[in-house]
Amino acid sequence: MTYLHAAAAGPLGRGAVTVSGLTRAACRFTRAALFLLAMVLSAAAAGGEADAHAFLTDTEPADGSRLESAPSEIRLTFNEPVTPILVQLLDGAGRPVAGEKPVAGPDGSVRLALPASVPTGLYTVSYRVTSADGHPAAGTLLFGVGVTPPAEGVVDGVEARAAGVDAPALAAVAVRALHYGALLAATGGGLFLVLVSGCWSPLNRRLRPGLGLILLIAGLSAVLLVILNGIVLNGAAPGSLLSPAAWAQGWTTGWASSAGVSAAVALLALLAVAVGLALEADHGAGPVLLLSGAVTGAVSLALTGHAATAPPQWLSAPLVALHGLTAAFWIGALWPLAVALRTEPAGEAARLIRRFSRLALVAVALLAAAGALLSLLQIGQPAAVLATGYGRLWLGKMTAVAVLLALAACNRFWLTPDLGVAGDRAAVALRRTIRAEAALAAAVLVVTAAFALTPPPRAVSVPAERPAVEAKADIEPVRNAGYATSIARGDLVALIEVIPARPGRNRVIIHLSRPDGRPVDPADAFLERSLPAAGLTPVRHSLAPSAAGVFGAGDIDLPVAGRWSLLLEVRDGDVGSVTFRTDVPVLPEDQSKEVSP
Repeated sequence: MTYLHAAAAGPLGRGAVTVSGLTRAACRFTRAALFLLAMVLSAAAAGGEADAHAFLTDTEPADGSRLESAPSEIRLTFNEPVTPILVQLLDGAGRPVAGEKPVAGPDGSVRLALPASVPTGLYTVSYRVTSADGHPAAGTLLFGVGVTPPAEGVVDGVEARAAGVDAPALAAVAVRALHYGALLAATGGGLFLVLVSGCWSPLNRRLRPGLGLILLIAGLSAVLLVILNGIVLNGAAPGSLLSPAAWAQGWTTGWASSAGVSAAVALLALLAVAVGLALEADHGAGPVLLLSGAVTGAVSLALTGHAATAPPQWLSAPLVALHGLTAAFWIGALWPLAVALRTEPAGEAARLIRRFSRLALVAVALLAAAGALLSLLQIGQPAAVLATGYGRLWLGKMTAVAVLLALAACNRFWLTPDLGVAGDRAAVALRRTIRAEAALAAAVLVVTAAFALTPPPRAVSVPAERPAVEAKADIEPVRNAGYATSIARGDLVALIEVIPARPGRNRVIIHLSRPDGRPVDPADAFLERSLPAAGLTPVRHSLAPSAAGVFGAGDIDLPVAGRWSLLLEVRDGDVGSVTFRTDVPVLPEDQSKEVSP
């Protein structure tokens, strides 16, 4: 990293050919690393894993139940606290039944009060909520008042996307990466003014216009990210990016989510940096506001996302904030140092690099330590690195970080000049390597933003006491999954995966466990599949066990595209026969292309 640029003492003593040759080699090395990172990103995105982490554990009334009198409320219980986006009761004709707004509780419950007079008939509860990490969970349940609900057509569970990622989600990743980069560059730029250049430096006047532009980009991207996140949470169709109504609804939903809270705090941080920049010459208020803005910006990163909500949250959230603050100091210094090398005298540029070097030594150590602890919390088992989309993204990120360290070593031993001796050649070489570092840092931020597309291994992890062979058996099916959903029934939780969720032969893997993660081995397990819309009647399959709590079949034929109904029946010795129902969206071949990793 750039702090190593000033670590070595003494002149280059190798001539212009060595400087330019090493710089060209570093650029080629960076391009190769970026290409490798793009390949890893493509492979990870092909996993098609579920992105909903909250799942339903209990409902009142129960799904498929018959009530003799109308309930006073609907209660949904999830495995973690959620924020309701939409919870409504529909009658048999699909008309909404008037009721109050849903109320979420700290225990993961969501309650919907009903009117006093609910007539006899069939009713469907449709829900869509967002979990603490900002991801949606949706589903429906059916019950009858005075009538018995039919066995077919009941959709249950937390449904994941089919293979592939839609346009709103990809747009959100792009904007999230832009926001991360601009926020870190803006708040880190403020840190550079206070901690490195100092209020007395004439360089600050040359940095203000660029810092102001970065502040504007960071603010606009924060607002745009809120809207896109709201569109994703609303479950809008891929073409909804062109719909004004979807944008209006996304605005409302986005600000009510954890991502909206994070964006509001980020905007507050940017405001503090902007005011601090205006008062930067004031040795009191200006530096305080710039430092406060950097800290507040780091806190905004700890208010949403996978890493910030990893248990135990009392540890993960501060680690994310620390990781963000130290990353801001590093990324925010890249462009000011490049400007200094281009515009400042060699002596002044060397002073700035040496001062940054001393501070960055501690910052980078904290950055690495926080990142390592967060990785342990998120990934847990080594087998998950190659077996899950999140793990492959993490591997790509670590690859880019390793290249950054290799580039820093090159700078330390060959390209770190005594600016007073090597002159302009040294400054040109350093500017080129700083640009290479900036490109790699941008790639790291893109991968970090893409983490939102796939759940971390901890969300689908197995208990630690299980053997490594069985743990790998649990994780491996997720690698090329086209569809996955979690369904809870009393004291059982079923994770159903259909691979690749395209017309033709499909592999179905079932993970059956208790709510605490202990695997369950049923006496028998059967799967029934049907496509009522195409007149395809139910066909029953027997499922064979493959590991503790894992069973399935590798030759389930789904001959045509459509929304297939799956009914899973397991016979558990403790609770008897338990039935799970869900719908699987099977897309046509030309709409569900995958890239093999």
